[in-house]
Amino acid sequence: MASLIKFGLPPKSVLKLPPMDTPVPEAPFTSSLLQDVFYWSMKASTPITIAIIYFTSVHLMNSVVRRRQLAKYNAEHKTNLKSAEGIKRLPAAPYAIANTKAFKVFVFLHNLFLCVYSVWTFIAMTGYIGKNMQLFKQDIFPEFLTRLSLFDAAEPTGFKKVDSFWHTICDAKNGVFSNVLKNDNRNNLLFLGWWFYLSKFYEVIDTAIILLKGRPSSLLQSYHHSGAMMCMWSGVRFMAPAIWIFVVFNSFIHSLMYFYFTLSCLKIRVPMFFKRILTSLQITQFVVGGSLAVINAGVRIADTTAKNVDFVNCFQTPDQALSLFINVGYLAPLTALFGAFYVESYLKKQKKA
Repeated sequence: MASLIKFGLPPKSVLKLPPMDTPVPEAPFTSSLLQDVFYWSMKASTPITIAIIYFTSVHLMNSVVRRRQLAKYNAEHKTNLKSAEGIKRLPAAPYAIANTKAFKVFVFLHNLFLCVYSVWTFIAMTGYIGKNMQLFKQDIFPEFLTRLSLFDAAEPTGFKKVDSFWHTICDAKNGVFSNVLKNDNRNNLLFLGWWFYLSKFYEVIDTAIILLKGRPSSLLQSYHHSGAMMCMWSGVRFMAPAIWIFVVFNSFIHSLMYFYFTLSCLKIRVPMFFKRILTSLQITQFVVGGSLAVINAGVRIADTTAKNVDFVNCFQTPDQALSLFINVGYLAPLTALFGAFYVESYLKKQKKA
């Protein structure tokens, strides 16, 4: 049986300057409150404003935290240094609240919640993709090929998984963004992707915790959080097919990461190799995910609603291509920052040991 997908370069029509005229997706909620929040969050000004305020506030707070650290260093060493130049590592200067039991309980619950939420998102999203693939294999493909007199009923298992997978990702009418699975509409990519997008705002609490514990937030941390807001916004706002990669890959990594943070809150010692593997997995998700997103842009699928075998592009608008550029453009510096962190945290320490 001939393949129902093709790979190639993305068409020039989607690589034009985006007109930003894609209609806002219909809110996947019946609650008027959630609908209002959904449409507010779909405005470009929402993630841009929050990301700028977050990034600026963090780096203003960093200077305050560093002054507190230097003051603590001077007090401990009975010095009167005006700058931290020449000091390898300043001591943490936690705020009083960071030493309270309530704060420690909050940090534990925060990490536990994000761990459970990430696991739920990963299972729900991969489960929906799997069910959608079955729909194509069992119903949509046979009906389409029967209509064209190309279906051989004696070989119903002849459909390749790669065909059903890319149709699931790319088909606007019956794929992951659709409500085609009537009993599972709330696990489609629009629903899960929007909640995942919203979680990127909540995750800035990670940075607040670091600052309250008396440590400055790194550029890696603030860039990571602020950029993720823009990536998820563009993917959901323009219903870009490749945003499934961000949701699936990132929810999997966050499941492990927040599980590790939860164990740390319980004073359970985690071996260094686990932290090293976790950082390696984070870098891997950026490289593999970014590469897969680029491949995604060149996929063409058979139009199962057509009267002939006609292939259509996975990315159908310049706005969807813009989402790809935002995500890949974000991942390149992020990969470099994580690579530098890996070298500093593991390779240099290994040499010293």
